[in-house]
Amino acid sequence: MLGLNKDVVALTPYRQEWKELFLQEKVLLESLIGEYIVDIEHIGSTAIEGIAAKPMLDILIGLRSLDDVKKFDKHCLKKADIYHLGRVEIDGKEVFAKFSDLEELTKTHVYHVVEYGGDWWKQHTFFRDYLNKHPDIAQKYAALKKKLALKYPDNERKYTDAKKAFVDDVLRNAED
Repeated sequence: MLGLNKDVVALTPYRQEWKELFLQEKVLLESLIGEYIVDIEHIGSTAIEGIAAKPMLDILIGLRSLDDVKKFDKHCLKKADIYHLGRVEIDGKEVFAKFSDLEELTKTHVYHVVEYGGDWWKQHTFFRDYLNKHPDIAQKYAALKKKLALKYPDNERKYTDAKKAFVDDVLRNAED
């Protein structure tokens, strides 16, 4: 089962079904906005073998140009319960999310829309691939996530910000 309410931080053990759920979502996205997509990748902890994760799929959508987001049919996306999170301002990235319950803001998917081959694309895919190739580092990341989930069970922003140093360290040291 996928989904967490707004600001809730809870981890679930790794589930093999996350791969299949990603593939299903990829087909849906291709049917809705495929003409703008260069590639779609499963990222985040649900894409890292064997580690606990928040039960939400992170999906990276690579476009030729971020300007293509303006061409998305937001009405069709809304019918699929996918919404543009316009208040989330991150340079070089647009964020969309799928909700199973809009009253509780139960988020099941987060879509990171970036330029294909750009910095965001490279960082997200590199981190996922590196942790999948280095299970010892993945387990250290999992331990940190468990500790932070206990520390920030109701503050997703603080939880995410606290993981940043680890992610930055992996990106910096792995590229040396």
